[in-house]
Amino acid sequence: MAEYKYDEEGGQFLTFVLTFLLLVLVPLTYSLLAPSRSHRSAKGSWDARGQKIDLIRSSKKRSLLNPQISPRAVFVFAGWGVVAYLFQTILNTATNSSHAVYDPFNILGIAASATEKEIKKHYKRLSVKFHPDKLVLADNQTKEEAESHYIELTKAYKALTDETIRKNFELYGHPDGKQEMSMGIALPRWVIESQNNVYVLGIYAILFGIGLPFLVARWWYGSRSKTKDGIVNSTAQTYFQHLRDDTDASRVFALLAISDEFSDAKLDKLGASHRDEATLAKLEAEARKRLDAYGPQWHLIDSFKNASIRKALVLLYAHTLRIDSGDKRIEQEKLRYAAKAVQLLNGLMAISLAHNWLETTLLLMQITQCMVQAVPLQDLSAAELLQLPHMTPELVAKLHQSNSLAKLGVQGFWKIPDAERKAVLTGAGVSAQQYDQMVAVTSAWPRIELVDAFFKVSGERLVTTGAIVQFVVKLRLLPPKKDGSLLRDGRRLDAKRMDDDSSVRPDDEEASDKKTATGGEDDGKQPIGFARAPYFWDERKPSWWVMIGDQKLDRVIVQPTKVSDVGADQVRTYSVQFQAPPQAGLYTFQAILKSDSFLGSDASRMVKLRVEDASVLEADDHEDDISEPEEDSLAGQMALMKGQKVKPSSRVDEESDDESATDDDVQDDDDDDDSDSDSDSD
Repeated sequence: MAEYKYDEEGGQFLTFVLTFLLLVLVPLTYSLLAPSRSHRSAKGSWDARGQKIDLIRSSKKRSLLNPQISPRAVFVFAGWGVVAYLFQTILNTATNSSHAVYDPFNILGIAASATEKEIKKHYKRLSVKFHPDKLVLADNQTKEEAESHYIELTKAYKALTDETIRKNFELYGHPDGKQEMSMGIALPRWVIESQNNVYVLGIYAILFGIGLPFLVARWWYGSRSKTKDGIVNSTAQTYFQHLRDDTDASRVFALLAISDEFSDAKLDKLGASHRDEATLAKLEAEARKRLDAYGPQWHLIDSFKNASIRKALVLLYAHTLRIDSGDKRIEQEKLRYAAKAVQLLNGLMAISLAHNWLETTLLLMQITQCMVQAVPLQDLSAAELLQLPHMTPELVAKLHQSNSLAKLGVQGFWKIPDAERKAVLTGAGVSAQQYDQMVAVTSAWPRIELVDAFFKVSGERLVTTGAIVQFVVKLRLLPPKKDGSLLRDGRRLDAKRMDDDSSVRPDDEEASDKKTATGGEDDGKQPIGFARAPYFWDERKPSWWVMIGDQKLDRVIVQPTKVSDVGADQVRTYSVQFQAPPQAGLYTFQAILKSDSFLGSDASRMVKLRVEDASVLEADDHEDDISEPEEDSLAGQMALMKGQKVKPSSRVDEESDDESATDDDVQDDDDDDDSDSDSDSD
């Protein structure tokens, strides 16, 4: 009969809990301790890690008052504490466990390798020593204990010497033979005790009736409540309703402000009595003053639907215009609003690309640049220079007045003679150390150079209707210290056009095979670090959007994809695929490279796609067949040696015809002879 035993000591149950906890903690700990991709990225030719304003650095610096410990880290630390406690408890339980394995050698105190003779000799000594009639009891020892010990010694001796008892021990692990069957349950007894039923059922109800459905529902509705870009569905719906192909920049800022992500119920409820009202009113007044100077298209409306929209719009404008509120908490909120706005701009861009709007997409990309760098969209010539350290609008104005090259942005600033540039800036209050930092950042500024851009079809020399076309771009960084040449739209001023009639180039199969063996069209990668964005809350790895558009039709022809790891030491080759138009003709497009982090690091060039009718390839194949040399000619023999195709010799065909004709003539002569013979016989 089986006997069920519960885990009275708790060792098995605790072991089960420990195993389950480790299954959760080990991967969480690895994800917490393993360096993230951003920290593993190599510096490469450009890296501005940690170059943030003091407010961001101090906000992210860990201290006793600002430990910056995530809930996941707290859970991991607490979990390992529980693991240590469980492990110690299990060890203590195992040490004090009453479920000992019967070991006759251990009871006799003899080695397991002892012979039968040695066992008998050892037992004889023990029996003399521990026999109850001869044993002198200790102070704390009873006669029953002495007898019990002697019985254990005798039983252990017989388990090793008596044939029947030893067989029982070998078969069943006990000298008394087969024991009662026992099945252990890894649960403490209090779980099934009647007085605890209410509590146990209550725990089950909370865990499986409330907790599990809550977690599943939270995950389900959380995933359904946002788009793949991480935007709330209601915000995405608002964008769908209001974004148009003629949306201007000020309207984009308004769309960002009405996003549900910026909703603040407490602010809307308190209104003017909110603690931030005075600071926001000051920011609004300064923002209105600055925006009015840029023209009526930037004027703010007189009233807002609610306080949340007003706050979001004011903070976003204050960020790009670099208006300081003087309140540390508001400044931190402003930086976080800007970081969230970049994510929302990606959502707006997805909607624009769904409609293939080119100008709107480019505008959103440009606003992203301004939001990352915290520079005004309203004055792009000044905004590009404001990316440099210690640069202010007043310094930009002085540079513009002193030399027209400053209007070319960062590369124009580099082209200004050093003596003149230094005199203007130091005369306006810039220290020598600050000036040196300006020049150092400018010298390494990641200008992008579009080295080449063309179309090709794998294995073909022409692009036919409906073919899968590869658009190949070759680009690299060209910091001014490496090459100070002026770039216009990412191209050198003296660069020669290689494709006047068409940007389609024949595919070199041997070169294609070589590139496939070495990693395809994705070669020339160089690690690149973080972008210099001192006013952006997070570290950001710079990338470039690669796309093709038709400016006349305002259409995106090839959807933008991002390319990164572009270095200054070698040319980076990148390709995207698309389907050729269904009609033959010459199409004029614009190849566009747009940075997602910098102003003045964009490139573009006109590309022409000539699409031929598919029948052209068939005609070319027919001409190739005609041009094949005959096998008996010298060219044919050379072609055969190279393994190329040749035409059969025409002489063989003529000889075959001659032989056929000869046979016919012989047959005709035979017929004539037969006829003559018949006539003679007659």
